[in-house]
Order: sequence, then structure tokens, then C-alpha cells
Amino acid sequence: MSTLNEQPSLQVTGLHSYRYDKAFFNGLNLCAAPGKLLQIEGENGSGKTTLLKILCGLIEADEGEILWGGNDIYSVMQEYRGDLHYLGHKNGIKAGLTCNENLKVLSALGNRVNTTDYSEVLEAYGLKGYEDTYAYTLSAGQKRRLSLARLSINKARLWILDEPFTSLDEQGKNDMKKIFQGHLQTGGIILLTSHDNIQWRDIDILRIRL
Repeated sequence: MSTLNEQPSLQVTGLHSYRYDKAFFNGLNLCAAPGKLLQIEGENGSGKTTLLKILCGLIEADEGEILWGGNDIYSVMQEYRGDLHYLGHKNGIKAGLTCNENLKVLSALGNRVNTTDYSEVLEAYGLKGYEDTYAYTLSAGQKRRLSLARLSINKARLWILDEPFTSLDEQGKNDMKKIFQGHLQTGGIILLTSHDNIQWRDIDILRIRL
């Protein structure tokens, strides 16, 4: 087994997935290099969420190869999971905890930034002044912002995000653009699905349609 590269790429070759006798994708190839954003497009039921879960190692493809830094992800799963942050449809926050407490819990798990002050993180996600606000009192958009804020307390290089802009207004999407830019500029990789037609002139987006 080779050593993981300092800034590894995600390479997918010949990926096949079948569910209930339906081919979601057949022979899918893609390469996500450092500093790149890939948007997975397709109609509802085309297999976008299934693809993201396969790339995370949560379910297995029927055929094909997924490499991280030149290694099969299953041969380096511990390192791969440390480099990966997956955000699904659900926010995954605790309603009975404050915004600060939610981020504190998340920071105690995995490859996280060690800090007790999350005010700057919350400000970057449009939640300035909400540090001691309980999550159950937040609006749907604010809950999504809090869920996304975990990205900035996570050192993962690969972000795999399923509909990250759900419930966000235009300001929230602009805030996320800045977060994405910062991650890409440091060699991070982003794969996402979105029903939004993302048109950001200063971010090069590679679109993969299923």
C-alpha cells in the first residue's frame, strides 16, 4: 500500500450501482483534484445521494474503483474517514443544546479543531449573537447554518455535501461561497449535490450529470 499523498485526489473509475433492478449509474468516471468543486447533477431518483454515500464508503458500489491518494478507500479507510466530512439531508444537531454547545460536542469527535470559543465560526455562518441560543428556537435556515458550521471545526480535506443550500436564503448562500472559496484555496476538495443552479464566476465548477 502506498502512502497517502500530502494533498490527495479522489479518483473514481468504472463505477456501477444498481438498486431494485435499476442502474443508477453505469461506468461512472470522475476525478476530484485539490482545489476543485464538483457538482453532481441529475433528476430526483437518479442516484445522487447513493453516489455520495458510495464515495463516503457508507455503501458499496456493485463495480468500480474509488481511490484516495492512489489507494483504494477500503484499504485506507481510517485515514480516509479522517480526511472526509459528509453532510447529508439531516442537520444532525441537538435541539436541546445551544449553538456553542452543539459545536463543542462536534469538536470532541474525530479530527476537529481544539477550541472552546466558536464565536468567530458562528459569525462566519451568519449566527453572530446566537452562541447561547438553543437550537430548537432557530429557524430552518439558521439550523442549516449551524449544521454547516461544523465544516469549519473539521480539518477534513474532502467535503461531500448533499444539498447543503437547503433552507438557506441568498445571504446564506453567499456566506457559504466564501467558506467554499477558503477551503478550495487551501487545497480542499468539495463534492456536492444541489437543486440550485450555482453560477459563481470566481469558482470553477465541474458538473457531473447522472
